[in-house]
Amino acid sequence: MDSTYNKLIASGIKLFGESSFDAVSVRDIAAEAEVNLSAVSYHFGGKSELYQAVVAFLVAEVKAQLEALNAAGFIQLSLPKMEQRLPEIIIEFQKMFHSAHGISRLNIFTREIASHDKNSSHQYVSAMIENVHSFFQSVLHAYYSQRNEATDKVEFVISLLITTLKNITLRQSKPLCAKYQQPDVLERLIKLIVYGQL
Repeated sequence: MDSTYNKLIASGIKLFGESSFDAVSVRDIAAEAEVNLSAVSYHFGGKSELYQAVVAFLVAEVKAQLEALNAAGFIQLSLPKMEQRLPEIIIEFQKMFHSAHGISRLNIFTREIASHDKNSSHQYVSAMIENVHSFFQSVLHAYYSQRNEATDKVEFVISLLITTLKNITLRQSKPLCAKYQQPDVLERLIKLIVYGQL
């Protein structure tokens, strides 16, 4: 793919992740990407289309990462293997939002979900959230069934996982006290999900 196109996508991820759509100008995006201003209209048509492409790119990244986590393979594992793999899956899922695009992705997704404008970017994000939900529903249902535990807690566990993500951006500006730093919270959450009785 054209390197200018990639630079504009990367610039859009950074700037739209840091500020609202309205606060970012085409000039800002071109300057951040270190490309000619006309490149935005050449590759995308305008700021709105670039924003749609940024959201689509981030959604595709999540979809590819969920596919790599392989829910179908997890379901075929023995219970001991499931117990070993499930914490890895949860950590890898969380890392999606601590990666190079992680916080920007989360900020963009959070804004899209909160928006009353049901435009195409909102629909992309809604579809991505449905993919995340389906993935964890499948994995957790299989795991709790293998443990002969009630599967009615699956929805609650999914909401816990999503809530920990929603709090990432809050922790950037208001860190939790040392006793409850993120690694400890995630470790405790994993123990609760994998071994605890909810």
